[in-house]
Amino acid sequence: MKAFAYAAGLLGLIPIHGWAAGSHCQPHEQIIFSCSLGKKTVSVCASKDLSADNGYLQYRFGQPGRIELNLPALPQSAPVNQFVQARSLMFSGGGGGYLRFISEPYHYIVYSAIGKGWGPKDGVAVEKSGRLMAYHECRDIPVSKLSDALFSDAGLLPDQREFMIPGID
Repeated sequence: MKAFAYAAGLLGLIPIHGWAAGSHCQPHEQIIFSCSLGKKTVSVCASKDLSADNGYLQYRFGQPGRIELNLPALPQSAPVNQFVQARSLMFSGGGGGYLRFISEPYHYIVYSAIGKGWGPKDGVAVEKSGRLMAYHECRDIPVSKLSDALFSDAGLLPDQREFMIPGID
């Protein structure tokens, strides 16, 4: 059985009627990242018009019909680059990327990567004051649009911290 760690706001959801299947995103939004973590789902939803000068990006976590955590609390409460940073990752035989949602002292990091020798790793991690508190890997194949193109088009600042995908030695 995979190690399971829990911290406030880390786990995810199941599809909700009227919302995009398998995510917390609504039909008028685009799914940037979403996967099941078992009884909960983690999703990153964006407006269709997301760009460096427009739109929103929001982290959502919770059970079906009951989102437990939104970052930011309101989708358009702050410019995207004030609360989210991104970075691409390079690995032998693969690569990946992640989004870091910042709500001090917590950081919620959704990631998707693949590497030679360890295969795909997708999920969400929670850090508090720079220390990994919890993480959970996706239990299904995630929807993931994490890429340099997305990061650039959305005007996201590069993450200045070091993030190591959990479970990779």
